[in-house]
Amino acid sequence: MGADRRGETALEFALVGGLFVLLLMAPIEIGLMVWTGSSLQQVAEQTARCAAIGSSLCSGTNTPQSFAVALAAKWVGPKAITAAEVSPQQTTGCNHTTTGSFEKVTITSSIWSGALIAPLSGATQLAVGCYPRS
Repeated sequence: MGADRRGETALEFALVGGLFVLLLMAPIEIGLMVWTGSSLQQVAEQTARCAAIGSSLCSGTNTPQSFAVALAAKWVGPKAITAAEVSPQQTTGCNHTTTGSFEKVTITSSIWSGALIAPLSGATQLAVGCYPRS
């Protein structure tokens, strides 16, 4: 008579299942991070434009921070960023070859960074937008 082989499949799945789930979740997590980074980059660029042109043109908001928070809530999701994560500043250069007066907006966020895969936890996303001041 042969040995009892009940539970063998469960043991094999326990050994391989973790790696299989990781291989399924990693592309989802990375895709979410790339999509969020791209969206936050667009928010930073639009906020810099809004701040450079004048806050009265920023969809009824009073500050660039509130404009960025409202836009990120539309494009990324509610509570995507806070006003504290948005840093507008006036600068004379913005990674361009020309000099002048620019509005630079920096957004630092940890949304979707490591939400599903622990090794990515603690990662932050940085988006910088520049626009020439009028």
